[in-house]
Amino acid sequence: MKALVALLLLIQLMRCKAIPLGPVQPLRPRVIDCDDPESEEAAAVALNYINSHHPHGYKYALNSIENVVVLPRRPHGEVFSMELDLLETLCHVVNPLPIEKCTVRPLADHAVEGDCDVKLLKVDGQYSVLESKCHSTPDSAEDVIQVCPDCPLLAVLNDTKVVNAVHLALSQHNRETDGAYLRLVDIGRAQIQQVSDIVSVEVAVVVTNCSAKDAQDHVDDCHPLPEDLSQFGFCEGSVTAGINTTVSCVIYEHQAGATYDHLIKEHLGGNIPSLSQGFQHHDLWHFHRGPANDTSESSSHEAAIGTPPPPPPPPPEPPVVKRDVGAVLDPAVSPATIGPVAKLALCPGNIRHFQV
Repeated sequence: MKALVALLLLIQLMRCKAIPLGPVQPLRPRVIDCDDPESEEAAAVALNYINSHHPHGYKYALNSIENVVVLPRRPHGEVFSMELDLLETLCHVVNPLPIEKCTVRPLADHAVEGDCDVKLLKVDGQYSVLESKCHSTPDSAEDVIQVCPDCPLLAVLNDTKVVNAVHLALSQHNRETDGAYLRLVDIGRAQIQQVSDIVSVEVAVVVTNCSAKDAQDHVDDCHPLPEDLSQFGFCEGSVTAGINTTVSCVIYEHQAGATYDHLIKEHLGGNIPSLSQGFQHHDLWHFHRGPANDTSESSSHEAAIGTPPPPPPPPPEPPVVKRDVGAVLDPAVSPATIGPVAKLALCPGNIRHFQV
């Protein structure tokens, strides 16, 4: 009986005609312009992600979209590979102001440019970040001098004059205020004007549970407010000839969920940690895998000094530079797999502010 069943099955298989399979269709990019509304929508999602994962310094604004390539992703969705040019703003990361309302730092103030490669997944009209890789560099001294010969340049964050200016500025504010005692959480930037011997500093601060008056007697008992009440602020100060000090501070309303634990742990107490060693600015350098990849990794040049190393990132690659369209595609996708591109995208896009 078993032999008969087997024979019948064999006959049925022999009668079946093989269905011819065509060649596998290559993944073809959907080319869109850098200033296309869809590109700008994806760039806005990427920018918010980058700013929310930048642990120090200032928020960045979009200056231009340098490249964008859209590849289909099986079984559904599309992957946007983008190269973005960013500019540092006047908003520190503790500032709750949305990036759309943050002013870009002018060239004369020694601007800082950021370059980012970002991959996003778009499914059903919704974007999620797969990964982002960034690096930032200050404008050259020559460019600043050309625009403003007398403007000061960025100073090293742990320069003796900078450290002294930070101490004098915060001490003066706490001595003169009727409000809460403020403690340092981050030195944002510093500039030294050599001719007039003026040191300008910008710092992020945290509000403590002490009044400035009470802190004079027991400063060691002054700690940041609990998480559900935490408040941060930003101060600008200048010191002339190492003595004459001016300072102004603004305190932000409580931001739910904003703790900035990494800043508090590194700076609380007014110490200048080793992370500032040799740096003129807080580099935007990082590599993140977004929630769409089910992991999240981050690191920065500053945070990596004097602290246990984070989980190892992917193999090191050269710093982000301007590239052609093919260079921003997924490394796993070869040109042969992609096939010919019907048209070239209009890229790079418009410059929103200025070229660094």
